[in-house]
Amino acid sequence: MRKAAILILASVSLALGLHSAEAQSKRKVVFGVPVTPPNVVHIPPYIAKEMNFFGEQNIDVELVTFEGGTQTLRGSVAGGLDITGTSSDPAIVAAARGAGTKVLGTYSHKLSQSMLVQGDIKSCQDLKGRKIGIQEIGAFNEVLSRAVLASCGLTPKDVDYVPISTKGRVAGLLSGQIDSAILHVDQAIVAKKKKADLNILVNLWEPLPKWLYAAYIAPEKEIAGNRQLYIDIMTALVKANRFIYSNKAKTVEIAVKYTQQDADAIGQTYDILASAGAWPVNEGLPKDMVAWTIDKQVELGTIKAAEKPTYEKLIDISIIEAAIAKAGGRLKGDKRWD
Repeated sequence: MRKAAILILASVSLALGLHSAEAQSKRKVVFGVPVTPPNVVHIPPYIAKEMNFFGEQNIDVELVTFEGGTQTLRGSVAGGLDITGTSSDPAIVAAARGAGTKVLGTYSHKLSQSMLVQGDIKSCQDLKGRKIGIQEIGAFNEVLSRAVLASCGLTPKDVDYVPISTKGRVAGLLSGQIDSAILHVDQAIVAKKKKADLNILVNLWEPLPKWLYAAYIAPEKEIAGNRQLYIDIMTALVKANRFIYSNKAKTVEIAVKYTQQDADAIGQTYDILASAGAWPVNEGLPKDMVAWTIDKQVELGTIKAAEKPTYEKLIDISIIEAAIAKAGGRLKGDKRWD
């Protein structure tokens, strides 16, 4: 009896020791997310955390929020962030200027934003002399505002830029602090519900269907020294994107928790983004889309023609390819990602 008890205790101790060693061996990853709080389109890292997709890859992730993709990019370049989400334009600028970062994938490759304006603004030309809310010069919303202005022959000199956070844009439109802003789908739904005479001047995916929206980036030196870690990070994120399409209720639940918006607006947003295939289930980095977006940055003046990065300088496609293989291979059979 005593011998059996000793054996049981030894087995329990061994199991506990193995569990403790496994817990201690989890790799810590600091992940920069670009909006505080996130919008629905930014939800994949939160899905990966909540559904333990990071944990399955033996990763202990800390999500650190920023106010805009340019700030997360600065955090990546400065050090302290292992991977970060940003929009494509600052990622392209970083590659063009030799910042030492690489794009590894994307949480959303398709534009899903709209420019909302006050009710008396009926055309692009009506923006002249009006107040446009932006984060800062060079930020995603500012560059897209510049693209809208350029479509009717205007420039930033023809409008008044008003610095305002992503979260503050809806309140700014409602109060009249600003006349126009680039909003995410969920923000546009909430804003129009509260102020019906706000107009959607343009849904940006219509004139800019080839604009690559977002990117996950990481320092090149870290990728080179920790290749398997980055494959595992991207595997968790691929699984998160795929989970979203087949699990609306849970996705909406998690999105409500983090976005701090009501379930009705989140549900409507989910339907719009999911039907558009906003979250890529495969690489999400087609060469023609990347090339078009780089050329657009030259056209809008964010980089010079001589600075244009090649696809290979901007992107390390091998990481996401390995992650897709680890996640079970490429998905096919749906027009949203075929």
